[in-house]
Amino acid sequence: MTFKVFIIAGESSGDVLGADLIRSLVAICPDIELRGIGGEKMIEAGLPESFFPMDELSVMGIAEILPRIPKFMGLIRKTVVAIKGYNPDVVVTIDSPDFSFRVQKKLKQDGVECRKIHYVAPTVWAWRPARAQKISRFLDGLICLFPFETKYFEREGLSAVSVGHPMVTSGLLDGDGLKFRQAHDLSKDRIIIGLFCGSRRSELDMSIPVMRNILSGLRVRFPDLVAVIPTLPKWKDDLIREFSGFESVIVTSDRDEKFDAFKACDVAAVVSGTVALEVALAGIPHLLFYKMNKVTWEIIRRVVTTKYAHLGNILLNRRAYHEFIQEDMKEEDMISLLDRMLMNAECKTKSMSDSKILLECLQPNPNERASVLAATYISKK
Repeated sequence: MTFKVFIIAGESSGDVLGADLIRSLVAICPDIELRGIGGEKMIEAGLPESFFPMDELSVMGIAEILPRIPKFMGLIRKTVVAIKGYNPDVVVTIDSPDFSFRVQKKLKQDGVECRKIHYVAPTVWAWRPARAQKISRFLDGLICLFPFETKYFEREGLSAVSVGHPMVTSGLLDGDGLKFRQAHDLSKDRIIIGLFCGSRRSELDMSIPVMRNILSGLRVRFPDLVAVIPTLPKWKDDLIREFSGFESVIVTSDRDEKFDAFKACDVAAVVSGTVALEVALAGIPHLLFYKMNKVTWEIIRRVVTTKYAHLGNILLNRRAYHEFIQEDMKEEDMISLLDRMLMNAECKTKSMSDSKILLECLQPNPNERASVLAATYISKK
């Protein structure tokens, strides 16, 4: 009997999770039939097509999303209608809670009889803890990335499973910095700074001026400094253009060398988000920065309960990585800190030590891939 799954991802990180999940689902359920919304990675993995372009959902921030509410609500209605017409056994939403939860809640309200599962738990441990109870009313299952998350939802009666973070088996830990240097004709002692600007247009607009100023400031002290900017293919041309006035800048969107590029870096400046945790797991000394719309910030700062923005700091429960958020995002301080990191060999040793601790936090099931565990949970009849 055909196992019908409708799967939804709303941004690049979700597209990666979705692609791995699709491959594992296909391996476990050869009779699977897929429909949904996703990006090119999910389509490459086996999603026949995206119901509409995933980029239409890639919006972050309260102030940013307000002008798009009519279109956003229209996409929710279209998606619900498509799901009803498809009549799946399971609807799996991945992250993007603003969209995902509205779709799942509407399906529940309309009495659609399918299992409703969400992948990537909302950060109730950081802000809006009441969401745990709210989502338990319309979800049938929740797939968590971190082992400490399940208790927040299970006590509300929601089935939850921790599968570990897929970045552990993504190839990140196998990155080869020397290989990257050789490919780009960079000597072992050439200093490299990684500049990580995120996956959303709003993050690029915020981070590019900051990264340009950081690079200019560090070049005063380190004239031969090389900047490496790993990014998505859709942003590569924009970033090449923005840094065209600088020498020795490598913008790469090659998935095959992404993690080699990570490992080649001596230090890095990283926007807040999943990429910061990837950089931390790679053992790179770095700082985190982020600045958002003032209206969004004023709302967020009143409801956040965690002390930290960096996921690595949250998992370690200490300030292992420096954070420059909103009004604290002073470029001269960031440049000075990166300078000190480059001059202090102990920073690398400490980063590698913290990386090993993070690995233990992110891999509760070291002998199994996160996507396989997630697929097994989803495929239960």
